[in-house]
Amino acid sequence: MHRDGNLIKDPDGNVVTLRGVNIADPKRINVTSQARGKDAVQVIDSLTDASNGWYPRTIRVPVQPVDIGEYEPGSGPPVPAFTESQLESYLTNHLDEVVQRCAERGVYCIVDYHRHRDVQWAEGQDGPVNAELQDEVDMFWDIVAPRYSDDSHVLYEVYNEPTEPGMWEDPTDTQWVADVWQLWLEMAQPWVDTIRSHADNLILMGSPSWTQSPEGALVEEFDGEDIAYTYHIYPGHNSSRAQDWEDASRNGEGVAGVYEQAPLFVTEFGWEENAGQYIGGTDEFGDAFHDFLEKSPAIHWTAWCADPVWRPVMFSRPFADNADDSVGDPYNGTVPEACSDLPCEWSLTTGSGAMGDDIKSWLEQYRNDGIPGEGTVTPPTDTPTPTDEPNTPTDEPDTPTDEPETPTDEPDTPTDEPETPTDEPDTPTDTPAADALVVNNYDGDPGWASHRNDLGQWCGAGSFENGAGEVSDGALVLKYDNGGWFQEQVNQDVSGYSTLVFEVSGANGGEESEVLFDMGGVRTMLSNVTDDSIGTSTGTVRVDLESAGVDRSSPSVRLNFWQGGASTLELSEIRLE
Repeated sequence: MHRDGNLIKDPDGNVVTLRGVNIADPKRINVTSQARGKDAVQVIDSLTDASNGWYPRTIRVPVQPVDIGEYEPGSGPPVPAFTESQLESYLTNHLDEVVQRCAERGVYCIVDYHRHRDVQWAEGQDGPVNAELQDEVDMFWDIVAPRYSDDSHVLYEVYNEPTEPGMWEDPTDTQWVADVWQLWLEMAQPWVDTIRSHADNLILMGSPSWTQSPEGALVEEFDGEDIAYTYHIYPGHNSSRAQDWEDASRNGEGVAGVYEQAPLFVTEFGWEENAGQYIGGTDEFGDAFHDFLEKSPAIHWTAWCADPVWRPVMFSRPFADNADDSVGDPYNGTVPEACSDLPCEWSLTTGSGAMGDDIKSWLEQYRNDGIPGEGTVTPPTDTPTPTDEPNTPTDEPDTPTDEPETPTDEPDTPTDEPETPTDEPDTPTDTPAADALVVNNYDGDPGWASHRNDLGQWCGAGSFENGAGEVSDGALVLKYDNGGWFQEQVNQDVSGYSTLVFEVSGANGGEESEVLFDMGGVRTMLSNVTDDSIGTSTGTVRVDLESAGVDRSSPSVRLNFWQGGASTLELSEIRLE
C-alpha cells in the first residue's frame, strides 16, 4: 500500500480504509496464556474467524519494551530497556509467528513500538531531546524494519505515545505548541530515516501528549514517503466529553481536520463503564465517535482492546474463578492457572456500557468497504466455530495510569517516596466559603489512585520524581525536578465563581515562579496570575479568574513543572469561590 494525498491506496489504485482491533503484547499473551485462556496465535485465529462473524482488516500488535526486557508489568522500564539479544529473542519466539499468522489469515498487521509511561522524550519544551531514548528506538527499528520489509501486509507504528513535553493547544495558531512539534520532528525523524533505509512499509507516526495531537502535521510533516499520522482518544478526554474531535483548542485533543491533508489512523479508542478514564458507554461516546471515524475514507481505526485483561476490554474470561484484570507477574512472580487446556473461549462484552459487540458489529458492517483489490475479501473460517457468549462486563475499576493514555493491565509503580514535609508549623488557612465548589481536597474519598476528584471528574499527574504523586496526611505531594504535569478536570460551567483557590505549601517557598498555570485558554506562570506566594507552610494562593481572562465555561486546571525548578509541593485543596 502507499499514500496518495490523504488516502491510502493499493497497487492498483483502489482506495483502502483499514479497520480492526488491538491485541495485547504477544509475549505477554503467551507467558500469561494459562490465565488469559489463549496464546497469541490463537487470539489472531479467533479474531479473524469469519464463521463467527469477525471481519477485521488489520490487527495492531503492541510490542512493549517492558516485555522485551522482562520488567515488572505496569511500570515504565529504564532506557535502554533491552539488549539486541533480548529483542532478537522476542522477535523469534513471539512476534514472528503473529506477523506470519496475520498474513495467513488475510489481515494487515501493525507492528507498534509500544512505549509510553514514565519517560519523557525531551527534557522540556525547548529540549534537548532524550538522546538515550532516541538510540533505543533507533536500535529497535534498525533490527525490526528489515525483518518484515518483504511483508506487504505489515505497517510500522514508530512510537506509540510520546508523553511530555506535550502539545496542549492548537499548533496551527499557538507558537509554543508548534515549537514542541518541531522538537518532536528533531527527535523522531532519525527513526523514519532508519526505517526507510531498510523498508518501504507504510509508516504511522504518533505525536506528543500521548498521541492526541496529529494536527502537528499541519505545521510540518515528517520527511519521507508513505507516512500517516496516529490519534488516540478515550471518553475521559475533554474532546470526547464535548463530542467534538475536530477542535484542537480543547487541550490540544482535536485533530483540526488533519485527515484532509494526510491519512489518519485512530489506532486507539475504546470505552467501558466503571473503567477509570475510559469510563463511558455506547450512547454517550461510542455512537458519536463511530460517526467521526466514518466521516472520511482517510480515517482508519483499530479499537483497544480485543483482550479480557487490558482495559477497556472487549472480552471477559468466563472460565476464570476470579475474572478480573489480574493475571499475575510472569517475569518476577507467578501466573495463576485458569485454563489448563488451551484455548479457552472468551465471552464478548455486550450492552450499553461495553464495546465488544459494537466493535464486532462495525467490522461486519464495513467488511466489504475500502478493501484492497477487487471483490469481497472474506477471512478464513474455523471449525468448530467458537462461541462468543454475551456477558455483563465486570465492574472492577480500570487500572490507574498517569494520563488518559494507553490502558494497560497493571498500575504504575511510584519510583520514590514523597519528600518529607518541612517541620515548620502550619499556619491556619482560610475557611472555605459556604458556597465554594471543592474540586479536590485529597482526603482519600475518592482516592487519588481512582483518578476521580470531588466533582466526579478525571484527575491525574505524572513524570514527577515520585511518579504520579502520592497523598499523605490529607495533601497531594508532588516532587519535581524540571519535570511533571498535574491536571484536575472541572468540565462544567463555573461562570458563577470568580476565584480559584489553592491550599498549598512548598519545600522551598516561592514555587509560584517555577510552575506554569494552564486553565481556560490562559497559559502563563502562576506568579503572573496571583498576588500570593507559596510558603513553606500551608497557605492560600488565589487566582482571580476574571482578571486573568480564564474561560470558565468548561475548564480544567493544569500545572506544568518543566520550567527548570526543583522542589516539592503539597496541595491540600483546590476549590472555586
